[in-house]
Amino acid sequence: MGTKKIPKTRNGNIVLVLIITIMMVTHSHGFKLEICNEIEGRYRRLVYKCWSRDNDFGWRQNWPDQIKDWSFAMSLFHTFFYCHFRTGYGRVDKQLVASWDMKDQCGDRSTCTWVVKKDGLYLRHWKTIYYSNKYGNERWNEYVQHDILKKSWS
Repeated sequence: MGTKKIPKTRNGNIVLVLIITIMMVTHSHGFKLEICNEIEGRYRRLVYKCWSRDNDFGWRQNWPDQIKDWSFAMSLFHTFFYCHFRTGYGRVDKQLVASWDMKDQCGDRSTCTWVVKKDGLYLRHWKTIYYSNKYGNERWNEYVQHDILKKSWS
C-alpha cells in the first residue's frame, strides 16, 4: 500500500497561512502614550501608577503642565494599560486601551494623550481644519484640540 500525499497546493497554502499569521502577531508599530497634568486650583499634584501585561511603570507624579510619556511597540491587536490616578479632587482607576481604533479616536497616528483636569480624566482628540487661500491653490492644516471627558473623579 502506498502513502497518501497532501496535494502541493493545499500544503503550500497551509505554510503560507502560518507565515502570514506569525508575521501579524510579531509585527508591531511604535506608539506613544502621554499623561498630561492640567489641574487648576489648590490641589494640583497628580500621582499615578500604570502597568501593562509586560511592563510596570511604578508610581509617578506630575506637577501642573508636566507631561510624562512612554513609547512602546503595539501589535496589530490590543495593548492594554491599566492606571490608578490620584489627585486632591479624587481618584480614577482606568483601563487605557491602545489599539488601532484608539489611534483614530486620538486624532494622531502615533500618540494618544490623556489629560488630567480638575473634574476628571480626558482623552485629547485633535481635529484637523483645512484652510486655503482665495484662489484655492495653497492649502494648510491647523490642528485644534478637543478634550473628551472619559471619567469623572470618584
